[in-house]
Amino acid sequence: MMHRTFRRVLPALAAVAVALSTGASARAQQVPTLTINQIDASKYPQLRAVATVLDGNGVPVPGLKADQFQAFDGERRLTISNVTSAQDATVPLSVVVTIDVSGSMAGDPLSQAKLAATSFVRQLGASDRATVVVFNDKVATAVPFTNDQAVLTNGFATLQAAGGTALYEAVQASAFAARTTDSPRRAVVLLTDGQNDTQQSAVTGEQALAAARAAGVPMFTVGFGDQPDTAYLKSLADATGGAYLPATTATVGAVYSSIAAVLRDQYVIDLQAQAPADGATAQLRLQVSVASAQLAANASYQRGAAPATATPQPSPTAVPPPAGSRASGGGTSTALVALGAVGAVAAAGGGGVLVVTWWRRRRVVRRQTAVTAANPVQAAAQPLPRQVGAIVDGETALETGTGRLVERRAEGNAVHQLGGGPVVIGSSRRSCTIILPESAHVAPEHARIWLRGGRYLLHHAGGFRRRTLVNGREADWVRLERGDELQVGPHVFVFEDDEDEATPS
Repeated sequence: MMHRTFRRVLPALAAVAVALSTGASARAQQVPTLTINQIDASKYPQLRAVATVLDGNGVPVPGLKADQFQAFDGERRLTISNVTSAQDATVPLSVVVTIDVSGSMAGDPLSQAKLAATSFVRQLGASDRATVVVFNDKVATAVPFTNDQAVLTNGFATLQAAGGTALYEAVQASAFAARTTDSPRRAVVLLTDGQNDTQQSAVTGEQALAAARAAGVPMFTVGFGDQPDTAYLKSLADATGGAYLPATTATVGAVYSSIAAVLRDQYVIDLQAQAPADGATAQLRLQVSVASAQLAANASYQRGAAPATATPQPSPTAVPPPAGSRASGGGTSTALVALGAVGAVAAAGGGGVLVVTWWRRRRVVRRQTAVTAANPVQAAAQPLPRQVGAIVDGETALETGTGRLVERRAEGNAVHQLGGGPVVIGSSRRSCTIILPESAHVAPEHARIWLRGGRYLLHHAGGFRRRTLVNGREADWVRLERGDELQVGPHVFVFEDDEDEATPS
């Protein structure tokens, strides 16, 4: 399997995409960049790196030769045995083309996305392969990996839009799909116009992000339209060394073409290392001379497999039993052995830090899973539409109500009438009803409130990096009761409803 280390996003490519999406000129000079996209150290001391070189306009630099590159492991110079352009048929690409087909993509948005994706696969080489992954409420493979462009084109042509947006599951599925191929170059191109809003997803945003990192491929995320989860898509691109690119129906074709150009003009560099296979983490420093510029990039890799050690492994009996369960043998002595093992790990310094980090991460995932566990039951009882803003699925609200949120402010409380909803709370001036100041703690669309069956329902929509609290507890789907206190970042609201007492439970 290909092991990948990414250093950063492709800033020049992102700059080009921004210029395209805003209609601005792309002539403004940017800094030339060298990016190490992937490193394969599975056959150490033989290494293979995949790199991208962009000029001052964000355009891939073609035709570079081996004598223009240099490589180092620390102070040791590495031997470059071969440099091959990705256009060479001997270094094929496998790309996962993932497209949002939720209801909000219906009409011209999906039509333009399909045209752009079709043009993208037509720019692939004869030995390159692609698979088409689509998602709305669920994720599916529309076309398995193939280099048959007719099959791919027909796959795009049959796509139709409906349903919600299982974004996190789509990210995870795309990462898994990329890992199934052993191509020397791999990538994911994912387009979405919304945020994760599926009611039955068992995948959290962090879990999807972890799967993307583990896949070892760059993810090029395309935020389509004016309401994608830009923050999450950017974090996904940052974590994998891809790039986030905004697009509209007018520019999505150009955005896909810019991604194709980058993938088409990558370089595959074969290297020979000199250091022993000691399992240590090393730094590859790659340099390239382009015109009068000397570009450099660093990326880490592992020098072969770590040698076996004589350190004894903890006995299974040293692990304390779960709370509430019976311990076999002497419970006290087993606990003491476990504490001793934990103490030994802590004394190991770096190992202790890793254990603590792992435990904290595990605790966060458990908490997130506990929050989302009730989704299917609560959502099935009161299904909520996906569409946000003042319009629900193209129609106005069917119910009227007297509910309101009283926002506590230092300069005096503010009252927000809820009516029949939907009411969207967040920082987006385009789609929110209750607009809050932009903040790291407030999502563009943070929470939504509807009136259904005479009761107001709240759905947290801000992802797992930001929270909505109801009476001090983290909320996902909640039926509001009079007097409930809502907290969105630093903002506090109290729910009131004159008819709440008369509403049947």
